[in-house]
Amino acid sequence: MKATTAADIAGEARAGTAAAVEPMAPFDGFDASMVEGTCPVSAGAREVYAGIVRAVAGCLGVQVRGIEQIPQGRALLVANHAFGWDVAFPMEAIARATGRSVWALGEHLWWKIPVMRRIAAAVGVVDGRRDVAARLLAADQIVVVQPGGLREAVKPRELRYQLLWGKRYGFVEVAIRTGTPILPLACTGADEFFDFVGDPYARGRRWLHAKGIPVPLPARLLPIPHVAPLRYVVGEPISAEGVDPEDAHAVHRVRREVEGALHELIENELARRAGIPYP
Repeated sequence: MKATTAADIAGEARAGTAAAVEPMAPFDGFDASMVEGTCPVSAGAREVYAGIVRAVAGCLGVQVRGIEQIPQGRALLVANHAFGWDVAFPMEAIARATGRSVWALGEHLWWKIPVMRRIAAAVGVVDGRRDVAARLLAADQIVVVQPGGLREAVKPRELRYQLLWGKRYGFVEVAIRTGTPILPLACTGADEFFDFVGDPYARGRRWLHAKGIPVPLPARLLPIPHVAPLRYVVGEPISAEGVDPEDAHAVHRVRREVEGALHELIENELARRAGIPYP
């Protein structure tokens, strides 16, 4: 694994910002600085979206546990990824309980979709670049990352509750470089909302003749979601203090520790739900 350098981060920042600025920006009043969380969203807009998230969470019976594990300063919460924006539920609960801002690193794709990107910015989503994450963490913010990204969100039902992180180690490197504790954030229930089948990326290549654009296909004709109990649990902090970010093997070890802790939380929650006592 190639270590991240200052030049890499700067180049990534320039590329990301350039991608965010496009001709349709005036259409929805979008500002390129919104991708980095440097342009404040109005308190009124945030409260409106927070109210919607709370209302939906109440209808679905969402539970969020372990918020007390989050330290007073900077924190990087690492979550498994299921459908859509379900991470908005724990983000809103954490913000309400702590009185702090909570940011989520999102797909670059969101910033190319008018109106949708304004909603993303209003709920605390920023572009998922390393330099953006590093700046927020250096300012003692709470940041949520879902390393599996879109690939994990549209996975087929056979891979339910599996972490598909591939070669994504950037979030670990950023945590090490900024001295940030890493906390696993497990979600159970969201993976069961839709029964996707097959390979969505192969389907995207066949149907859209485009590489990297998935087309998820539900098992049933109508994509009616199965409403399952949604429960989010924050685990204990994992310290990466003293780890050399230039040491690829050390970075790999930290990621394996985070993966293991997250898997354990998910397994314990699924066992609890099934009535099987913890070992």
